[in-house]
Amino acid sequence: LFALFLTAGALVFAASGDGNKCTEFSPCSREGYCDANAMFCMWDLCDPTKSYNATSCWQPEGCLDQTIEFGSSSDVVPIRQYSGNPNTNALVSIFEPDNSKIENGKLVLDMTYESAQNKGFGTTVHSSHSFQYGTVTARIKSASIAKGVVSAFIIRSDQV
Repeated sequence: LFALFLTAGALVFAASGDGNKCTEFSPCSREGYCDANAMFCMWDLCDPTKSYNATSCWQPEGCLDQTIEFGSSSDVVPIRQYSGNPNTNALVSIFEPDNSKIENGKLVLDMTYESAQNKGFGTTVHSSHSFQYGTVTARIKSASIAKGVVSAFIIRSDQV
């Protein structure tokens, strides 16, 4: 199975958990922390070996023929608002703060500068569906001229 990521920036968040096995009330493990929301339970983010049990992590949805036109703001949703239903939202923004939006039929991935922390925050958008084969097409435009900004379109699989 492959996951689609569009990325620019860094991830920062806080959670609770002991880094070993998660509890029944916070069953999903991600990077040593446990919780019960999409940020931790979504397929390809959740670590089943450290989660409460084998069914704690959400399983990837089956494949489908899909074209995303970015005509609706619901095409991409912040991960804290994602219900786990990929038929509702094609893409999930997995960074906080969420710097993604739909604007004029285009997916816009912004990078903001936080002067108090002296660093920038980008965004990563993750597909809500898995896919095993097919064609992926993207037209990407980067407007950044700042040093250290990385724009990427990644198709990856932990299964290959």
